[in-house]
Amino acid sequence: MRNISLIVFLCLIAVAVLGWSGSVLAEDSKVLVPDFALVSTANETIRLSDYRGQIVVLNFWASWCPPCRAEMPEFQELHDQFTESGEAVLLLLNQIDRQETVEKGKEYLKSNNYTMTNLLDYGAVGRQIFGIPGLPTTVVIDAEGYLASYVVGATTKETVLQMIEDAR
Repeated sequence: MRNISLIVFLCLIAVAVLGWSGSVLAEDSKVLVPDFALVSTANETIRLSDYRGQIVVLNFWASWCPPCRAEMPEFQELHDQFTESGEAVLLLLNQIDRQETVEKGKEYLKSNNYTMTNLLDYGAVGRQIFGIPGLPTTVVIDAEGYLASYVVGATTKETVLQMIEDAR
């Protein structure tokens, strides 16, 4: 598991250093994302493998993060669109640490009427599997479970839709 985390982290760093985003992974360098399970704020255990066969969008965020908050309205639009169309699944991964608590994340989403599935990540996925370098980070996983693309920093609905299209 540690080796996979290191590979994913190195891929993220290489892309960040080179200034690439979107679909940057060559066909022969595909990285299979390991299965993980996190508990949602609705107290449900959600596994990545629950969505095998579907494109999955992961958004790593925290309520104290201004760029995270700025992209939330468009992520809610994406969530609503995906719920209707079934073209992908959007999961928020709330990065719980000293600054971010479960209560802060839940209150932020509730007070803004955001209905996206919010998973509580104490570092198991964000740090250990993906080695995300900062918040927000958005990851797209293809229907076979491979890392398709990602963006470090705030993104837009249009960019995420293009990432999904590229993952097909």
